[in-house]
Amino acid sequence: HIDTMIRMIETLLETDHAYAAEGHVLFSVSSMPAYGRLSGRNREDMIAGARVEVAPYKRDPADFVLWKPSTEDLPGWPSPWGRGRPGWHLECSSMIETHLGETIDIHGGGQDLIFPHHENEIAQSTCAHGNKTFVRFWVHNGYVTVSGDKMSKSLGNFFTLRELLQQFPGEAIRYGLLSGHYRKPLDWSPELMHQAKSSLDRLYQTLEVNKGEVEPDENAIPEELLAALEDDLNTPLALSHLHEISHRLNSTKGDEESMTIKKALLSAGELLGLLQQEPTAWLRWAPPSGDTLADDTIEALIHERNEARQARDFNRADAIREQLSAQNVQLEDTPAGTRWRRSPTG
Repeated sequence: HIDTMIRMIETLLETDHAYAAEGHVLFSVSSMPAYGRLSGRNREDMIAGARVEVAPYKRDPADFVLWKPSTEDLPGWPSPWGRGRPGWHLECSSMIETHLGETIDIHGGGQDLIFPHHENEIAQSTCAHGNKTFVRFWVHNGYVTVSGDKMSKSLGNFFTLRELLQQFPGEAIRYGLLSGHYRKPLDWSPELMHQAKSSLDRLYQTLEVNKGEVEPDENAIPEELLAALEDDLNTPLALSHLHEISHRLNSTKGDEESMTIKKALLSAGELLGLLQQEPTAWLRWAPPSGDTLADDTIEALIHERNEARQARDFNRADAIREQLSAQNVQLEDTPAGTRWRRSPTG
């Protein structure tokens, strides 16, 4: 995208929104009266937070670099202003213009990018495109923290999805992320993940108990859940509505109404990327790594326990239940037989 960036710089120069100085090209902040509107910062704050020392070639301390010269030991490309490289804000404006257009609906990013990065993207793109709206909606997420500290590579307190998937199913990770509002900090912890897995277990147990084949239908999604998502993506409230639907399903008596409610539960879950698994398979999920009992071993122990109960050897039956419980396998005796599921470990 170097050629596109050079063309954008040339447009900004032609319209007096930029100027060249000592091999640099800088955006002239004073040429854009609306600069700073996104972050709401005053002029002194913007200068202090610009991350760039006040160079003598700047007309204004708040001006930021569009193009800068490169020495031979640094990456560089030929340009009308000499061999150099783009400023770190310009590449985003260029890629958006190339692949999405001059005006886009949604632009996301962390709260730490509001200033200067997104503020400068707005300046470049708006002024290069005749003051067209650059972004209709800005969506800035809060930090993911670990024990109150921002999760980051520099602190070494981060987890990769690949690592987490060795301990929890993907839907549990998604549920954990959805459990906090995107604009607020989310403190990541083993407790959060166990709570997410347990919450999904309860929903899947509801689906397992309420038999009957129904297909998700977007028209069956309850209005209150949609309203929560339409209110600045209030996913915690949407999840609470998901559990309310589950409670209603559990209170029905297996009639036609229950299938209507089940369809609503599956449809709402699909919208959130949840409840996509077969209930029994979900409840019996085991981490790919770890010392867990195999399904056939569990089934054999349950069979032995049932025989012990029939023989009124309740001590042996209780011992098998305790043995399975120690392996995080929970049993439930029902009129239809003994059901089992794995509970979160750790």
